[in-house]
Amino acid sequence: MKLIAIDLDGTLLTAESKPSEEGLAAIQGVISRGASKVAICTGRASYDVRNLVGRDLELPIISFNGAAVHDEGGRLLNETPIDHDIAAEAVRYLTERDVYFEIFCPEAIYSPSSGEDKLRAEMDVLRSANPDIDRDRLWKSALVQFVQFGIEEIDHPQQVIDSGAPVYKLLIFTYDEAKLTEIRRHFDRFPGVHTTSSADHTLEIISTATDKGSALRFLAEHYGVLMEDTVVIGDSHNDISMFRVAGTRIAMGNAIDEIKELSSAVTRDNNHHGVAYALNVLLGL
Repeated sequence: MKLIAIDLDGTLLTAESKPSEEGLAAIQGVISRGASKVAICTGRASYDVRNLVGRDLELPIISFNGAAVHDEGGRLLNETPIDHDIAAEAVRYLTERDVYFEIFCPEAIYSPSSGEDKLRAEMDVLRSANPDIDRDRLWKSALVQFVQFGIEEIDHPQQVIDSGAPVYKLLIFTYDEAKLTEIRRHFDRFPGVHTTSSADHTLEIISTATDKGSALRFLAEHYGVLMEDTVVIGDSHNDISMFRVAGTRIAMGNAIDEIKELSSAVTRDNNHHGVAYALNVLLGL
């Protein structure tokens, strides 16, 4: 067990989108003992990860669902952005669909300035058809997007494309399930990209050149670690690719069924310090 890759949302992060302190302490303990490397493997931006886990915790980061890989010192080791022309066409399509979306780039996450209004309008429509829906719970799921570290509002998403900045990932958030399905089907036929998801109401678009599993293989090779000596801990759809390649696969107690079916073991859920339990008890590290 020489390289351990840990997801964030639904895994190291609790339902409040904050890291489990017990989980962070367990990770620090593993790193301090020096027998294994621990990496974060997430759909979030690398700068958001640093803000969440703290800059004192030096560890490699696989971010943007594998589109960027940094070592423990913050040096970029590999990147697989979406092809520029494909990203431009995708942004045009999403703008026309009048949906909330984010553009993940190396320096910032760009969000259309009208995005919050779009989501509030969608939520009102959903609640009018389903009066018993918990409005606070619905809005809480959207707030996760707005509090990401590095997010910047822009008036015109095309500005990002025109700047030539690499686009690592596009994320769509909508309460309109029919629209989300339509967008997913569109991008499932779109050349050069594929889709995944890490939470309800979301769809993530990344280059076909990458996923978490491919990025884990790259990082393992970089450190001279065999795949049978890797461990992954995760919970959701975007973790499936790394569960298919790792030697040991630990599903969170709150994981989706497909992750549990691929797992070697199941730990506690993310609100009961499942990462700490996996490291300290299941793995005995």
